[in-house]
Amino acid sequence: MKYLTTITIHSMKPVITTLLFSLSVVLLSCTQNETTTYSAITIIEKNLTPTVDIANYTLLQAQHEDRQSDAEMILNVKRKWPLVMQAPSSIGFDTLLSKNFTFTDNGKLFNRQDYITDRLAASDWKITLVTYTNLTLQFFNDTALLTYKNQVTNEHVITKEVEIEYISWADIYVQENNTWKIGATHVVDFRMEKSPNP
Repeated sequence: MKYLTTITIHSMKPVITTLLFSLSVVLLSCTQNETTTYSAITIIEKNLTPTVDIANYTLLQAQHEDRQSDAEMILNVKRKWPLVMQAPSSIGFDTLLSKNFTFTDNGKLFNRQDYITDRLAASDWKITLVTYTNLTLQFFNDTALLTYKNQVTNEHVITKEVEIEYISWADIYVQENNTWKIGATHVVDFRMEKSPNP
């Protein structure tokens, strides 16, 4: 199911928006008096993954574009990421992360291998549910930007204590070997709440 809204953006010269995620940079440049009309399409997800909740997302695309099949592929990758986190494996991460993947959080930068090593390390906490909201996806040629918020529920494997993380993110997706992969991700904001032991 799709809902369509049209937005017209009038650009002024020089406008350069720089999105820096680790070492990945996307530059958007606009020309004076240039008018680009974008469609904001709200796409309702089937939401068939029990532990990954994505009700819908907004796809921004220029009128002459049709990026809906690319958007579906990217949302499939987005759904798989927490599933791989629930049962971490090198092979699982290989299917998701680009060869130049970077992760930044609170001023810390992880390259691909450091990130995978960190995630494969034994942990007493397991992800039980991830709920995504405010997802907006936009394409810039062979690069895509996905911004969103999520609520991650973790459970301690021994004490059954529950902690909930509220995180705002910005992800960059890139094409690699004819498939979409996560090129970089950046934690924009983070807070956590803990519940008492049951």
